[in-house]
Amino acid sequence: MTQNISKGMAVIVLSLFFCTSFSASAQVGTINYKGNVLEVKNMADTTEVLDPITMETLWEIRNPNPIPLKLNNMNIYADNEVEQRPSATGEVVRKYLIQQISGQVKADGEYRLMLDNIIISDKGKIVYHNFNGLEKKTTITTNHSAPGDTPARVSQTNRWKETDKKLSASLANQIEKAIDKAPTYKPAMVYNQPVPCQLDTKELQRPFTIKGGMVQY
Repeated sequence: MTQNISKGMAVIVLSLFFCTSFSASAQVGTINYKGNVLEVKNMADTTEVLDPITMETLWEIRNPNPIPLKLNNMNIYADNEVEQRPSATGEVVRKYLIQQISGQVKADGEYRLMLDNIIISDKGKIVYHNFNGLEKKTTITTNHSAPGDTPARVSQTNRWKETDKKLSASLANQIEKAIDKAPTYKPAMVYNQPVPCQLDTKELQRPFTIKGGMVQY
C-alpha cells in the first residue's frame, strides 16, 4: 500500500511533481512465522516528491514488504545465485497457485498475481510469501481532441489495476491454505548442500488469461 509522509499535512500529489528516487535506510529485524525465524530487511523504495505550488517535500513509499535475508540463521539465496535451482521455480509455484484460485476469478481478461518474496526452505517447503492482490489489465481510452477536431484524436493505453479488494482478501486466504498444503520440492543447492532460496518475482507475476472460464497460462 502506498503511503505519503508529509510534515503533518496532506498534500495532493500532482503529475507535475519533480521526482528523484533512492532507497530508504534499512532496518533489520526478525519474524517468527509458522515455526521458522526469518531475518528481514525492512526496506522500501521511496520517491522524493516536490510540490511545485507549496514547495513542500513529500516521501512516497512503495514496496513496503520486508525482504527476507536469513531463514533459521541460514543465508537466503536468490535463485540465480545457487548452483542448482529448486524444483519449485517461480513458474511452477505460479501455475500451482493459479490452479488453486482460478475458480474464484470468473470474468474474462488478463490477470496477474502480485506475489513476491516466496522462500523455499532447505527442506524444500514454501515457508514465506507476500501476496499483494490480484491485478487485471485494463484498457484506458483517452480523448485528446479539441472541439471541432475531425477525425477525433483518441489513444488507448493498457494499465494493471487491482480487480477488487474484497476478492484479493479472499484470494489471500486461499493462497495461504494452498501454500500450507503445497508439496515438498527439491531444495536449491550450494556446494552440494541444501539452502533456502527466494524465487524469481518476474516468473511469479507473469500474466495469465481467463477466457470462457478456462485458464491460459
